[in-house]
Amino acid sequence: MGEQMLLEELHEREYIDSVFDQYEELKEKQPQLASELFIFERMVIKRVKKIIKKSGLMKDVERRDIKEIIHFSSISFTEGSLVAALRLDYCNRCGWCCENCSPIYITKNEYEKYQNSDKVITADIKPYKEGYKFAEDRPCEHFIRSTKKCEIYNERPDVCRAFPILIKNENEYGFIPNHFCRYSLEFVVQKTITVITTCLKIREDPDYLKNLEKLMENQIPNKDDNLDDRIKKWNEIADELDKGLE
Repeated sequence: MGEQMLLEELHEREYIDSVFDQYEELKEKQPQLASELFIFERMVIKRVKKIIKKSGLMKDVERRDIKEIIHFSSISFTEGSLVAALRLDYCNRCGWCCENCSPIYITKNEYEKYQNSDKVITADIKPYKEGYKFAEDRPCEHFIRSTKKCEIYNERPDVCRAFPILIKNENEYGFIPNHFCRYSLEFVVQKTITVITTCLKIREDPDYLKNLEKLMENQIPNKDDNLDDRIKKWNEIADELDKGLE
């Protein structure tokens, strides 16, 4: 039996392999994902190595561990992935998401608010799954290409505010690696750093995992909370985990 990988401090090998197997199945249906993910992860690893080298942790992390954690962070999505959402400092306002995302999902609550809006025309919104979507996308009908701005920015739906997290319906989220989007890259860099620092702390202190589980039990956001509150709570947890990088 080979030496245990760093990621196994946090997750069982069976679960890790199941995530990788799911990706392989998806890749068979969407072959273009392989080349995109290869480019994406190459770009992420440069940023991650720079950060952990600066923090002095490079001696504690093997290259194979970095690669596995980056791959895992690029293709897996959990509620905790919201830790990197709403970080506007990650976004360079390129407009890629406004021009290429489809569908642009709208929740039932958002649709009700839009009925009283003087900027959003509900006639341009169509039923979709458990909610609604804009009738026109790729590009979004509210995207102003000449200025790369959104004409309903202050009223834009959560799916736009949370990008690169993709809100598919009321209870389903996802993430698609995209090397054209700086936000997507920084999103996975943030997830990777949090996983690496957490795994190293667990390896150093066997009781850390128990303390972490207790922290998560007391602070983990309620899925019924609004997006802003959930993201705020996840960032508080991540700040606690990432103190070793300061």
